Amino acid sequence: MKKNNNFFILSFCLLLVFISACTKTEEPPKPIGGKLPFDSTVNKSLAQLVDSIPEASIFSAAIKRTSIRRYMDSLAGKNPSGPYTMFVPTNKAWQDAGFTADNIGAVPVATLDTMIRYLTIPGGIPANTANLFGETNYYPITYRDRTITRSQVPSPFLSWTTMYYYYRIIVGMTDGVLRLNGKAVSKQAGISATNGTLYLLDSMVNKPYYESYQVLRYDTAFSFYMAALKKSNALYVAKGIIGQFNDTATLVLTVGSDQPGKEPFAITFAPDNNAFRKAGFNAIADINSYIDKSALASAPNYTQMRTNMDSILVNHQLLSNYNTVNPALTYLYSTDFRLGLYSVNLSNAPQPGAVFVTNINGQAVLHRQDYPQGRGAAIIAPSDITTLTGVIHRVDNLLLPTP
Repeated sequence: MKKNNNFFILSFCLLLVFISACTKTEEPPKPIGGKLPFDSTVNKSLAQLVDSIPEASIFSAAIKRTSIRRYMDSLAGKNPSGPYTMFVPTNKAWQDAGFTADNIGAVPVATLDTMIRYLTIPGGIPANTANLFGETNYYPITYRDRTITRSQVPSPFLSWTTMYYYYRIIVGMTDGVLRLNGKAVSKQAGISATNGTLYLLDSMVNKPYYESYQVLRYDTAFSFYMAALKKSNALYVAKGIIGQFNDTATLVLTVGSDQPGKEPFAITFAPDNNAFRKAGFNAIADINSYIDKSALASAPNYTQMRTNMDSILVNHQLLSNYNTVNPALTYLYSTDFRLGLYSVNLSNAPQPGAVFVTNINGQAVLHRQDYPQGRGAAIIAPSDITTLTGVIHRVDNLLLPTP
């Protein structure tokens, strides 16, 4: 009888094991389309979340070599901006930028620290966000900078060498497509963490290193444009009115405040050399000759007047100055112009709304407000270039008042 009882007990245990095995939750198949297998339950910190995503393994190795985690932890509960949003390039994004699992350990810590800090912002962009109206400036946890080399441009406005420069990263999103500095970098939804949100990036995004002036100066495709600015500025200097209409000064590093959010910047619609040729300027000599015919050339000194070329080129820059022109203007990119994702006038002093944009077959085309039937200037590639002092858009025409 005892033997039979043992048999029944053993059989019952085996049955329980069998039932347990059959009712165990099976691991779901990995979804197709690049989505990542992660625990959607919000029970991980950003650091833990990074470690749990296989496609973020290079980022995980990189951030562990820095002090960023300790810095974020030290501010836990003290940060008035709330949680963090961390933009995490996938392994492929790192590899496309020249970093691999094999060489990431040899990259200088300072380089990794700079890269990752720029991709980490205080404040949260919720994981379920699908649309942000226009672009939003954020100041990442990148160190403020006082040592940036400034361009050597003659101007009384380049004396702010004792003030700090605050880096910005510009965030936008339309229909779930995330943009950083105007570039589409991810179509994946954000992932919630206990202390913020993580967004995986398909491509690397680095902080800008050069001013608009430097970018344009060293790109030979814009040699006519830079020559035109230089010639007009020389005439202003000769007439003693530099500072009133100095287009070159808007392209250099002008730090106007010791507080973030107060630095002027310029959105530049830079006409390339072909744009000048279309307008009849086939050489720099033609541009210089045209400017020499300006009324200002024969006017008395200190006469407040633009050159004839600057009366055209003034429409190719939108200045954001916290106390005068375009005080609410943010960085604007091609997507913003095509979709109208901005709520301020596109102004260039002194008149408001001097430039307007139309969407023609998916291409952003600029027009002068005073001559709406005049020649349009289309934004063409390469464009959406974020610099230390704003954004550069390449355009294919001069904004002339005549068709």
